[in-house]
Amino acid sequence: MDEYNKDQSNGVNGGNEMPNGEYHFVPPRQNQQPQNSNNVNYGAQQNRYAQPTNGGQQYYQNTHRSNTGSYYTPNNQNMYNQPNAPKPPKKPKSKSLKVVIIVAIVVVAVSIFGIVASVAGYKSYEGSKESTTQSESSDSTKGGASISDNKGDVATENSDGTLTVAGVAKKTINSCVLISVYSEQNSYYDFYNFGSEQNSDSSDPTLSGEGSGVIMSESKGTTYIMTAAHVISDASKFKVTTNDGKTYDAALVGYDAQTDIGVLSIKASGLQVAEFADSSNIVVGEQAVVIGCPGGSKFMNSVTTGIVSALDRPVSSSIGYDNECIQTDAAINPGNSGGALFNMSGQVIGINSSKIASTDYEGMGFAVPSNTAVKTANSLIKNGYVAGRAKLGISYTGITNASNASAILAALEQKGFKDAEGTMIIGEIDSESDLANKDVRQYDMIVAVNGKTMTSTDVLTNILSKSSPGDTITLTIARIENNQIKTFDVKCKLIESKG
Repeated sequence: MDEYNKDQSNGVNGGNEMPNGEYHFVPPRQNQQPQNSNNVNYGAQQNRYAQPTNGGQQYYQNTHRSNTGSYYTPNNQNMYNQPNAPKPPKKPKSKSLKVVIIVAIVVVAVSIFGIVASVAGYKSYEGSKESTTQSESSDSTKGGASISDNKGDVATENSDGTLTVAGVAKKTINSCVLISVYSEQNSYYDFYNFGSEQNSDSSDPTLSGEGSGVIMSESKGTTYIMTAAHVISDASKFKVTTNDGKTYDAALVGYDAQTDIGVLSIKASGLQVAEFADSSNIVVGEQAVVIGCPGGSKFMNSVTTGIVSALDRPVSSSIGYDNECIQTDAAINPGNSGGALFNMSGQVIGINSSKIASTDYEGMGFAVPSNTAVKTANSLIKNGYVAGRAKLGISYTGITNASNASAILAALEQKGFKDAEGTMIIGEIDSESDLANKDVRQYDMIVAVNGKTMTSTDVLTNILSKSSPGDTITLTIARIENNQIKTFDVKCKLIESKG
């Protein structure tokens, strides 16, 4: 929900689920890689949210937290059936690197041989030059292939003035960057720093993942990088690598978990700034191009293409808000998060954020529209947070995640709250929240807002999106005591959300 606190580890949900699948953030590439090459997930950590119930295998899971995540669990019950985190596997050797080395050695060896041969047999070569040429020409007519001298220039512009995919890549790729995120070493995984004289608290942050970004603006020697909030939200150190291979230390400007937009800054000038389009002009079916870093630095600035499949798709953010996103079938993979979705004029129309992770679905990725992304990023640069946004000041989880959800919903229906599947179980209450001064507790449930039953979490989030800090709303609270449910109303003054 809007009540996001980066220091909390409570699981929160409440977004719309698709049949046999869920929306998930496309994670930044993790530093460790699995041994099983058939299920490449680039070390993605265990997702903090509810898993699909169809038994389908998930390849990409949310890595909003650097560890496996944790939940608040009423009565010490595990409502999420989360598996144990896998042991860190050994990093496999790169086959592609080995091929490059072999080819390089072959090329060098042939070159040395060629030099020796040319010195020792120059006259012989001159004498047989004509016959050799004739022989080569003859060989090509006997079924062998030959290489054309025609350079085959690739068209970068269509007859209607729009760019080709190659043209979009040529125009924009220098504005696309790799983002490397570093996190503090957890002493638990260091076995309490056994065998080391250095205190783990003072150790340098280690590489924890890699994502994508796009250069959005420059001002007075500072360049701003737009990315996804979930790429940078839990890191303590950042590096940005531009397309020319230069790496810069980056600073956190801010991030907004509600829209999943974040901003970093680097001390640099003269870099190529991306052009942003008005996303309200996007048409379903128009071609689109994704440029990002699937797999991180290994596949930096890969280009994929597809179309705009749909508009205004409701996709739940990490804190429960439904954002209206662009749907595309262009390939989006771990590491693409925060990268740009371009139109065929080479303008950014969206920031890649999530995809449906299920074996039953393919080619269903989602991007935050450029209008939303630019508005959010500009506010982050100006204020460090999105100004003027109202919130309750809580974390929550959806009622459907509770093991006894059916029984609770049945009891609520008897009390007049029919179809209350959007009921929120309160996790933690922020100290500055007005609810901290009310008779509201952890594990209480919000079943209605302003008299409207919580048929979905949209009931509350829509009210909040239309409200301002200082406005008052009425919450209907349900509490379980002595195996009975009682309900009561509480008035709550909204506070300003600052990230």
